[in-house]
Amino acid sequence: MKKRIYIIYGLIFFLVLSTNVSWAFNKNSIPSMIRIGLKYGDTSVSQVNLKSTSGFEFGYYDGNQFYSVFNLMDEFDIVLKKDEYYKIQIGSTFSNKEDMENLLESLGDIPCYPVLDNGWKVWTGLFESKEEAEEFIINNGSFYDKKVEVVNPNSGSVVVQDKTGIVIFMYNCSKREYNFRPFLDKDGNDIISLDGKRYRGEFIIRRFKDSDMTVINYLSLESYLYGVLPKEMSGDWPMEALKAQAVAARSYAISSIHKHEEFGFNLCSTTNCQVYGGYDAERPRSNRAVDETFGEVLTYDGKIISPFYHSSSGGYTEDSENVWSIELPYIRAVKDDFSLGAPNCYWTKSYTAQEIKDILNSAGLVIGDIKEIHTEGYTEGGRILSLKISDGTREIDLAKAKTRSIFGPKVIKSMNFSISTDVDYYVISADMENIIRRPMSSMIILSADRSEKTSSDKKYRIFDGDDYITSSGVPTKYIFNGTGYGHGLGMSQWGAKKMAELGYTYEDILKHYYTGIMIE
Repeated sequence: MKKRIYIIYGLIFFLVLSTNVSWAFNKNSIPSMIRIGLKYGDTSVSQVNLKSTSGFEFGYYDGNQFYSVFNLMDEFDIVLKKDEYYKIQIGSTFSNKEDMENLLESLGDIPCYPVLDNGWKVWTGLFESKEEAEEFIINNGSFYDKKVEVVNPNSGSVVVQDKTGIVIFMYNCSKREYNFRPFLDKDGNDIISLDGKRYRGEFIIRRFKDSDMTVINYLSLESYLYGVLPKEMSGDWPMEALKAQAVAARSYAISSIHKHEEFGFNLCSTTNCQVYGGYDAERPRSNRAVDETFGEVLTYDGKIISPFYHSSSGGYTEDSENVWSIELPYIRAVKDDFSLGAPNCYWTKSYTAQEIKDILNSAGLVIGDIKEIHTEGYTEGGRILSLKISDGTREIDLAKAKTRSIFGPKVIKSMNFSISTDVDYYVISADMENIIRRPMSSMIILSADRSEKTSSDKKYRIFDGDDYITSSGVPTKYIFNGTGYGHGLGMSQWGAKKMAELGYTYEDILKHYYTGIMIE
């Protein structure tokens, strides 16, 4: 039996996100809607499942107007697949839906479906090969004397099926994008489930040339923030900390609105932008924080800022240029005792020399057996500006954030660390008052007639007070001892929590971590 669909001719007006906005601060220029990429590029998919308790509407935007094409009021569970099939077109391509519908009805029980592809068409079948499609034509006669032809797979097309596998319709999105939006449920919410995970708003399923499907969640900016806050900060934290996070996240989203334009959306859902968990991630308290700061953003000199934030500063935040080389006047280092004692405030990671060599080589930084690692330059807050690793003939310089990028930001949790080795020794000064830890490679040995700097090519006998031990100047193990978690720019989230617990307002928190800003 042919699948029954309802075609709507009316117009539904809707506000659309402009993609050409100058972010000089203007309340009226802040977009009400945002596009969030969930699957794209290397993570694009060949199939997705959409569910709604109230059915779907399929259409497209033209300027500020939404044109509804298909009303799937009886379809609560649909499957979308990339087109990798051969199909059979029956009849001609039509310029209007009415002619296409007339042909569709005239074909009776033949399992055909409508197609929106540079005009309106009627197709039948999803065949794995051209030969299979041609055999179907032979076995099924002339289709009421209509012209028929085999249609090849199209890299811009998407197949829409019901949960039993019956094709409802197909569409080509290579020249225009289309939206799936749910009818409001009984509670007035616009909830869609994507592969079992619920989201607010609408979905755009599109394809770029020779790609799988890109999946975009299209929803209001404030609804997006509902799904961001509890992924970036615990929904159980004090309300003033959550409000600070809400204003920071809103400002970041607006200031980064063009970040992924090449993929047809604004921001992704990962730490590359802000972590977004959709409707299932929402919590009542964090939603309240978004609502109570509705529309508020951070500005500097009249422009919305990019308010970076991190987990814990370790006691001092950082100047932006000491991490990413870009000097931002509102991202200045501040003393941050509120972060002390937070989880991951102190951390340790140990590597063998071979493990470090393997990590560098796998990152394309070719180096031999490691002989020495030392740091060079520190910021006011104690972060290392350069980590230098040497094999005796060549030296690799990991400047600023590159160390965390190479070793992993969840392992080297911040650039505020020191390095010790398994050949470090405690040296007592001549007056017996000071004890200093030094690596063997930095020592000078005094004899009766001369002094000699230690060499990595030699072994030395050292008296430890009880006995002599033999030691080499070349470490086999390097221990990173650090404080803080994250890049250290802008707001410390654990610091914000502590400030809120001490009675500070969200305005106080934001003005502590961002220099010279206004909350508007």
